[in-house]
Amino acid sequence: MKLIDNVLRSHPYLFAHRNVTTDNGGYAVFHAHQGLELLYVEQGEGHFILENRIMPIKPQTLYLFQPFQLHRVHAPASPQNPYIRSVLVVEPFFLESYLSAFPEFKTFFQRIWKVELPEQAFELPDLASQFGLMDQELRQLNGTQAAEIAAMGTISILRRLRIVMEASVGRKEARSPRKTELTEQAMAWLDVNFKEEFSLSRLAAELHLSPYYLSHLFKQDTGNSLTEYLTAKRLREACLLLQSTELPVAIIAERVGFATASHFIHTFKKHIGVTPYKYRKEVREGKGRLR
Repeated sequence: MKLIDNVLRSHPYLFAHRNVTTDNGGYAVFHAHQGLELLYVEQGEGHFILENRIMPIKPQTLYLFQPFQLHRVHAPASPQNPYIRSVLVVEPFFLESYLSAFPEFKTFFQRIWKVELPEQAFELPDLASQFGLMDQELRQLNGTQAAEIAAMGTISILRRLRIVMEASVGRKEARSPRKTELTEQAMAWLDVNFKEEFSLSRLAAELHLSPYYLSHLFKQDTGNSLTEYLTAKRLREACLLLQSTELPVAIIAERVGFATASHFIHTFKKHIGVTPYKYRKEVREGKGRLR
């Protein structure tokens, strides 16, 4: 899987109903999509890593991943305990074109894909039927009709989400200490210091841990090394700069923490699938835009 997955290259939405995993395929890489992702878990266990937070996987829960938001999933599965989920990824500007007559709802939608959210997991026990109905309708249509059904289905799901989000405003649940908090602190530190040359000993000292223990703990909790997470963070920031600025590639490389432009270009192509120059060109041509 590429770090920045442009699953919307051909269509303004992607829908997959009840994907079932029955084997333990291990950890996926950190990645991000160029659209808004709604992932509904019907069955499974494990955890999501979202930016610098670790969230448990819970059945009958909707998870919201914003455009370009780094995330990954670890869901150990077996034939007796499968991981079952439905996935909907939508291009925000495609959906906004259907919301012009509903200004308040349009404002809500813009908030959930543009503004940092305090919560991104929402228990919605009866949402499976909504995804099922959307699947039935999409199987019978294609082209413009399918796009309209996808838009209306997404709006219906988001209406349910809005009710839950507004009901939870001001309600705070007590948090108990978790064994993953040290790993979250390490990710938060990397999110702040990713532009600088990485020093494992410095990070370990700030967390009052030995470098070996910190590396082992991070790998155990996330399935990735510290340097893999750092690379994902740097490339995600590079993608944002490539699409939103006119800065030369060499300057972007420096700003996101790469020692040389050549190392940046090589790493970018390895993980994104194209060079920084081609990525910027595709964004300008509208093949992967995010404004």
